[in-house]
Amino acid sequence: MKEDEIERLIEKYKEGNSTLNEEQFLFDHIKNSDPSLEAWSTFVKNNKKETPNNFNDTLWESFQNKKIEKRKRFVGIISAAASVILLISLYIASPKQKEVSYSEKEDLLNQALNMVSNSEPSEIQQSIIYENEMIIIYTTP
Repeated sequence: MKEDEIERLIEKYKEGNSTLNEEQFLFDHIKNSDPSLEAWSTFVKNNKKETPNNFNDTLWESFQNKKIEKRKRFVGIISAAASVILLISLYIASPKQKEVSYSEKEDLLNQALNMVSNSEPSEIQQSIIYENEMIIIYTTP
């Protein structure tokens, strides 16, 4: 019965369907049944390494760090793209000022002056309220 169990485990092991407990049992109880499997068993026993105590925590932390780095990179790229789109939209949406030639500006200034003063400047009586190097405030009747 034990030989049948070992043969079943060997087949299961070769197919890759064995569990860790079954493999451990197989490596512990194999004796002269299959020379290649016995050699493999001694190789596994001699080269078996123990996992560190905090192996899962270390792996999880490295996965989280990579995930955080990826998220930071994604946020940086999205913010840069949003800034570029904002600048482009402001440039496109900004109202364009109508270009006015010098002669048109002069005509507009003359029209404004004609509207304000219908009489000669010497005829208007002015009383100065405040005077500075840059500004003069006065009143007219």
